[in-house]
Amino acid sequence: MEQHIMGVAVIGCGIIANNHIQSILEMEQAELLYLVDVDEPKAKALAKTYGCDYGVDIDEVLQDDRVQVVHILTPHYLHYPMTKKAIEAGKHVVLEKPVTIHVEDARDLERLAKRHHRQVATVFQNRLNPSSIEAKHLINSDQLGAIKGIKAVVTWSRDSAYYEQADWRGKWKTEGGGLLINQAIHVLDLMRWLGGPMKKIKGHMDTRLLEDYIEVDDTAEATITYDSGAVGIFYGTNNYVDNSAIEMEILGEKAKLRLMDNGLWLDKGQGYRQIIHDEKVRNGKSYWGNSHGLLIKKAYEAIVKGDKIATDISEGLKTLEIVQGIYQSSKTGEDYYFKH
Repeated sequence: MEQHIMGVAVIGCGIIANNHIQSILEMEQAELLYLVDVDEPKAKALAKTYGCDYGVDIDEVLQDDRVQVVHILTPHYLHYPMTKKAIEAGKHVVLEKPVTIHVEDARDLERLAKRHHRQVATVFQNRLNPSSIEAKHLINSDQLGAIKGIKAVVTWSRDSAYYEQADWRGKWKTEGGGLLINQAIHVLDLMRWLGGPMKKIKGHMDTRLLEDYIEVDDTAEATITYDSGAVGIFYGTNNYVDNSAIEMEILGEKAKLRLMDNGLWLDKGQGYRQIIHDEKVRNGKSYWGNSHGLLIKKAYEAIVKGDKIATDISEGLKTLEIVQGIYQSSKTGEDYYFKH
């Protein structure tokens, strides 16, 4: 049986592009056709490295019938209009987080994808880290019992130089937020994926160290009430001196779990013992992202088979609502109730 080869265009040639390109090149069912960026020299140089065409206009690329999948890796404010164009042009999409800045725009993409029978994969690759997969298995197999609480801590570092590298960062209109929508969104996604549907959230966000450089949040905290009655606690900041390990704890009636990056520890009452350890583990931000390739591979397999993508647009929408729920709660001082 002849294998179906899908033509691919990557829109946005920033730092994350190489993760996506390497994954595309490793797949037999994909052929990289275009690299597109408004910075023509950047697109041209990268295209020369990988032996494909380049462009500066997404509209021209979308007119090419050979292109079946589009990876959108652009600044946040461009995610919605570009994904909308791609879906309406009949393309499947692999979309970096966040899916959009505004929840209503994400809902529109969800409707469009359904109407046009297109798949949109959202890049929440940390669900596929070995520690996350094993934690999900232990929860689903009732080895922890009913979940009573989840807490997560993110202490990373983003200084003024980070925001000066790209003028769209640090602004509500173009980035859509700061810590929550850019760095901590992966942790919030895991809190929902592992903990289940959320009923309400109360949070606070602030700019505590970078007021002279950004207008968005560099620090945030939240208390979550799950549909099950479990309680979630989140704290995050970009003001630490380094990118320290992501920490999560999941407390069940029978046992509890601790995740630190890709390490996983289980305590059934006799103290923690490590049950997942990856020799390739690297602390903090440098580690988180290693599952890009696996997520992209699974997305392409689902597209070819016509199966539902596990991290589809609906999943991205639900996680975006957590972020926006904290922002809204911080603004009003009241609980935000989820609309699901």
